[in-house]
Order: sequence, then structure tokens, then C-alpha cells
Amino acid sequence: MEEKTILAQILQVLDLYAADMRKQFEALHEKFDSLQRQVQTLNEKTNEMDKRIEDMDGRIEEMDGRFERQIAQLERTINERFERLEAKLGHVRVELVETQETVDFHSVKIAQHDRKIRHLLHAR
Repeated sequence: MEEKTILAQILQVLDLYAADMRKQFEALHEKFDSLQRQVQTLNEKTNEMDKRIEDMDGRIEEMDGRFERQIAQLERTINERFERLEAKLGHVRVELVETQETVDFHSVKIAQHDRKIRHLLHAR
């Protein structure tokens, strides 16, 4: 009877751990989705700027100096944003790798505990 209680407690702890891991994966997934939305927003803004430039084609000669400054600023802004986005994606990648390593470690430990439990059950 005590062994069943111990097994039930072990299973409960494993269920809690699995739920926690699912929450962590969901949080990472949400972060990744957020980054994807930010990239999409940047793409939309870039596309909007491209359309503006095309619409102003008739006035380019008189506004040439102004547009060159605006384009340079836009490029700096886009480069800065992409650099920040790359840094964020790098961080998410590191977190995913670390999470996978943690999952791998705990999977091995769970398998070891399962073998021990089976051994204890067969030893009775």
C-alpha cells in the first residue's frame, strides 16, 4: 500500500513538472509570436514607405535632398530595429536551447526513475 502511495506521489510530482514545462513552452511560444508580429509590423511599415516613395515619383526632383535624408534616417531606424530584433531572436534561441537541454536532462531522469520504479515493482 505504501508503494502505491509513493508511486502516486511520484506521478503527481511528474505531472506538476510536466505542467510547469508546458507553461514554459507556452511562454516561449508567446514571446516568439510577439517577435513575429513585430517583424510583420516592420515589414508593413517598410512597405508603406515604399508605396509613399512610388506615389511621390512626380515630385522627386524638387524634393531630392529631403528624400535622401528621410531614406537615410529610415535605413538607420530599420537597421537599428533589425539589430534589436536579431538580439531578441538570439536570446529566444538561447532560451529554447536551454529549455531543450533541461527537457532532455529531465527526460533522462524520468526514464531512470521509471526504471527504478519498475525494478521495485518487479522485486516485490
